[in-house]
Amino acid sequence: MCCHHFAMRCFAGAIPAISLPQNTGRELMRYFTNAVGVSAIRKGLAFGASATALVFAASPALAQDEAQTESDQIAQELGSSDSGNNIVVTGSRLSIPSGMETATPVTAIDEEEIDNLDPGALIQAMNTLPIFINNDSPNSNAGFFARSGTGNLNLRGLGTNRTLTLLNGRRIAPSTAFGGADINLIPAAMLKGVENVTGGASAAYGTDAVAGVTNFLLDTKFTGLEVNLQAGITERGDGFNYEGSIAYGTPFSDGRGHFLFSAEVNAMDPIFSYKGRDWYKGYGLLDSDADGIDEVWPDVRSSRVTFGGLISGPPGFSFNNFQFNDAGGVSAYQLGVASDGAIGAIDARTSGGSGDDINCGEVCNVWPDTDRYSVFAYADYDLTSNLKIFAQYMRGKSHLFENATPRGSGVGFPTTFTVFSDNFYLNKYYPQVAAAMIGTGTAAAPQYASFSLRKMCSIEDCGALYYEERTTQNIGTAGFEYSFDTDGFFDGWQADGYYQYAESKKVWDQFGLRVDRVFAALDAVDDGTGNPVCRVTLFGSNDFPGCSPVNLFGVGGAGNPTPDGYDYITGMDPGVQIDTPLYFADTGFDLGITDSYTSTNAKRAITTFKQQFAELSFRGQVFDLPAGPISMAFGGSYRKDSIYQINRDQANPSSNHATGHPVLCNGQSPGLRGVSGGDCANTVGTQYSKTSNIQGSADVWEIFGETLIPVFNTGHGQRANLNLAARWADYEGSGQIWSYKGSLDVSIIDDLRLRGTYSRDVRAANLNERFNKTGGIGTVLDPRISQADMTACAAANPPPTSVNCTASYSVTTFSGGNPNVNPEKADTYTAGVVFQPSFFSGFQLSVDWFKVDLKGAIGQVGLAEVARRCYEDNDPLFCGLITESTTDKTPAGGYPLMILVGDQYVNVARSYVEGIDAEMDYSTDVNVFGGENERLSFRAFGTWLFERSNTGAALPSNNFDPVPVHFEGFGSFPKFRATGFVTYNNGPFNINFTGRYLQSTKIQNPATAGAAGITIENNKIPSTFYLDTRMNYDFELSGTDAQVYLSITNLLDKDPPVVATYSFFTANATQTFNALHDVLGRRYTLGLRIKM
Repeated sequence: MCCHHFAMRCFAGAIPAISLPQNTGRELMRYFTNAVGVSAIRKGLAFGASATALVFAASPALAQDEAQTESDQIAQELGSSDSGNNIVVTGSRLSIPSGMETATPVTAIDEEEIDNLDPGALIQAMNTLPIFINNDSPNSNAGFFARSGTGNLNLRGLGTNRTLTLLNGRRIAPSTAFGGADINLIPAAMLKGVENVTGGASAAYGTDAVAGVTNFLLDTKFTGLEVNLQAGITERGDGFNYEGSIAYGTPFSDGRGHFLFSAEVNAMDPIFSYKGRDWYKGYGLLDSDADGIDEVWPDVRSSRVTFGGLISGPPGFSFNNFQFNDAGGVSAYQLGVASDGAIGAIDARTSGGSGDDINCGEVCNVWPDTDRYSVFAYADYDLTSNLKIFAQYMRGKSHLFENATPRGSGVGFPTTFTVFSDNFYLNKYYPQVAAAMIGTGTAAAPQYASFSLRKMCSIEDCGALYYEERTTQNIGTAGFEYSFDTDGFFDGWQADGYYQYAESKKVWDQFGLRVDRVFAALDAVDDGTGNPVCRVTLFGSNDFPGCSPVNLFGVGGAGNPTPDGYDYITGMDPGVQIDTPLYFADTGFDLGITDSYTSTNAKRAITTFKQQFAELSFRGQVFDLPAGPISMAFGGSYRKDSIYQINRDQANPSSNHATGHPVLCNGQSPGLRGVSGGDCANTVGTQYSKTSNIQGSADVWEIFGETLIPVFNTGHGQRANLNLAARWADYEGSGQIWSYKGSLDVSIIDDLRLRGTYSRDVRAANLNERFNKTGGIGTVLDPRISQADMTACAAANPPPTSVNCTASYSVTTFSGGNPNVNPEKADTYTAGVVFQPSFFSGFQLSVDWFKVDLKGAIGQVGLAEVARRCYEDNDPLFCGLITESTTDKTPAGGYPLMILVGDQYVNVARSYVEGIDAEMDYSTDVNVFGGENERLSFRAFGTWLFERSNTGAALPSNNFDPVPVHFEGFGSFPKFRATGFVTYNNGPFNINFTGRYLQSTKIQNPATAGAAGITIENNKIPSTFYLDTRMNYDFELSGTDAQVYLSITNLLDKDPPVVATYSFFTANATQTFNALHDVLGRRYTLGLRIKM
């Protein structure tokens, strides 16, 4: 008998011969792995290969199944039942007779298939289904206060904010203001299946269901005690992970009530580099022959910036293009076998050479450090034969830690490190460089007063930087179910009502380079007694208390470190009591709110998201037609979302981004010099971390109705059902809007069923799009700069001077919310066929065409379009989003430098997706080895993507264009994706093989490549096939049912294809596409389940 899910103490008691250590967590799980032996895990491969050969050699013995797809059957089994022989399936509010299908396509998988898809976090299993594209996973964190790397689903690739997630048919509150529930917090120990509605479902469930609905169904009748323990590790010996759960259920009060409890814990060690993965060669792009076409080269590294620092001085300076090396000296930068751009130029890079390797040996995050736990409790009680009450509580907590990229950037945009000739560390450790700066001048008036130090900070000096986030979510639900037992219209009907309160608190920490301090600390001079001191101190400045001079020459000071200086220019000062009024993005100081706290060593943003939701609905049958009963449902709901976000930033405690400027400009403090123009007057002290204090709320009132009308039923397999639904909603700030749906399901013969739907779906803006003001770093295209400006600038600044003479440069950015943005509207169409031939028993096939046309999509026009609408159209709305420097000019053209550019959410975009989903199932009894219930099953899902396009939104090229930009066949949008299972059962033994295929795509999209067109020599990402396996064996252990299982993910140890790119901003090459391909390699998971 197969059992599911776990507790550590049960495992320990079941195997007394193993003496477990007293500690728990990672150490306990490592002990478990070592006790069993990784080598023993690997031996399972040989057995798995043998089983595969036997499975495929089997000859089928045909058996007839019902005329439904496997998803239909699972949906029927998972659907909640009412007092009669009726069920409610995902995608509908109706109570329909068991066995009757609806027209909306549903992809359903049960708990065993979820386990087969991936043994890790729930989001990893969902990632393998082709209907999902670009889900948010733990390894997809986008940085400080960007969308976090949790577990948010993304149906069709339309965005996680357009996929609605339900738990037992009830809405789950988003984990952040960005929208999208974190499914990793769902109690997998109680999970019995997942249903995915792949058509629009706004009429049934409301906003967010534009792309569809995913409903996680828990077993609320679970009885007994079930425990599970598993541990895993990669083939390379890293990425150690463990998971444990316990589930308990029991009836009480003579069966009138039922109580459930579950708890889970999961963790995975970080992988912070590609070391040990010999396929990683640092492949990047460079144009070695200046023909405008980039070639793919290994070991691509920057020739503009190094970890030790590259000297970029005025023309004629003898040490130009020398680097500070690890030996404590300087050496000429030597280019590698192929190069692109002159040394020190903006985007210069080379293959090999003498520069520091800034590839993913240090700065890439393959997988963050993650851990989470969740608890779940549920109880229901039959007060009467007609009335049941229930209460449910779910709490989840997750933690994520990852190193930041870039590690404190001194690449020149926006931050430039300037070294002056009187620098203490330069004169003491590199006197030859200091002497060359004096040249024909004097110490007081050197020939070369300063040079730029092009440096990417290392973890040994100013680059020990990280992001960390902690999320705590609590959801409480209480409700009732009432069955009407009375004469009249409502006889046999059921009423359902519930109230839900959810609160999610996310604490974001960024430990980063302090651009408000680094310029003063870098400008270290002799204090007159042979000791280093910050120059500003000698001038009596009080703006840099505790300033500690820093040595940034070489990695970690090349043997002469300044640890106090590194601490001073990174992070915050812990233990400081701060009391401050708070400045809010929309109201300033008018709210009169203050914050009092003791500082930590990092900048912190605390976001609290709250949701209240109440719903009352009725469903039942109205009267009978000759073809069957008419089903109806109606109801209403109320929802209120609110957000409260505050920042704790020592550099700007109030977060006053209007007049607070912690980064002082040259001359604003006595003795201050060397401040780069891109940082001057910055409103945040920590590099790339602009966030604002915000608060806001929005509510919505809704009423809805739905009906299913049997059109005809001959009783001989010919029948038709018409499904109609509508919903009216009144959104605060956006007004009233309707959503509606019509669908038709027709069976022509027993073997064939046709289905089709049309729906108008809507989505209101989430709290991020309404209220948020976050920021970071971005690149803007300045429309004021002409080609003549660029040509003149280049002529005046020949190499090796690395002046940016282009129209593109980096700026600090913020994303602006819009509380009055209108809801989106989408027209969704599906049409499909379900085929189960009577002549091929056990075989089922469904094929469904889908199209989603989303107009008025909420989006941003992009930085370049903001600039164009200001400087070319003189639009005051967009000009108000730009802040110009009062001192610095663009090198090309001499225009005031843009230093801050905002991008507000508006209804500007159109998103379109069209394709075909297919599902194939086949199951048959076989007689190969003999045994109990010997059976062979096949199941496959495939998605063909005809079109996935955006129009008018911020596109990768930052060009606003009314012409659709197509993404199908590019990047993470393969035109064909498929996942298939092969499962063999024989009594207590089960083996499954899961294959996943991704069609080839292209790296560079001609629609976003600009005037130059495709500039990559090999623009193709090869197709990829991954194979996983899982083996289960059920047995009896001390009188209890038990199961041991082994999962091997990426069985063939398939290397990810080379996807060569290069970023001058992060100064490293990336040769993989983590969103699409497996970068961990073969990995093993061994586990034990016990059920009592």
